[in-house]
Amino acid sequence: MAFDDDNYVLDADGNLVLFGLTLDETREFECLDELISTLRATPPASTGGSPNEWRWLVLYEKHEAATRPFLKTKH
Repeated sequence: MAFDDDNYVLDADGNLVLFGLTLDETREFECLDELISTLRATPPASTGGSPNEWRWLVLYEKHEAATRPFLKTKH
């Protein structure tokens, strides 16, 4: 999943990060996102999800939770 620039903000140190995530979490998320997207080309071994997929989901949900209040104010 590619994120557009609206999902990124500058942190206190001037680093571009996903809204609601730290710099380390943003880097981890982006790496996992790329890894998982390349693995999706092959059928999954199980329906339970890998540890990488679970970690990606935790970071994605953290980002989404931080974004939700701002989406409500745009409407």
